[in-house]
Amino acid sequence: MKDQQPLVLVFFITSSDSGSLVIDSITAGGKLDVPVVQRVFWASIEGVIAAVLLFGGGADALGALQAAAVTVGLPFTVILIFMCLSLFLGLNREYKRLMT
Repeated sequence: MKDQQPLVLVFFITSSDSGSLVIDSITAGGKLDVPVVQRVFWASIEGVIAAVLLFGGGADALGALQAAAVTVGLPFTVILIFMCLSLFLGLNREYKRLMT
């Protein structure tokens, strides 16, 4: 089990860094040259929320974290379904335009 801990740590750090980069890019309006303090802020907020969920969850800490992830992520499935439908309709329209 101890052999896997560094790998899990690297995975978490990489995922957290990617998540904070995406959040930072979205809040900066797509700019690439944003202040480092802003990215550190989002990474810190992400870490604090995860820590509060893990420590506040008690014995069911992982269950609390999973429930929060599902609760926050579930509404996005509706958005993703509409995005898939929109992509399909757009590609179909473009195909018809190219074939005429």
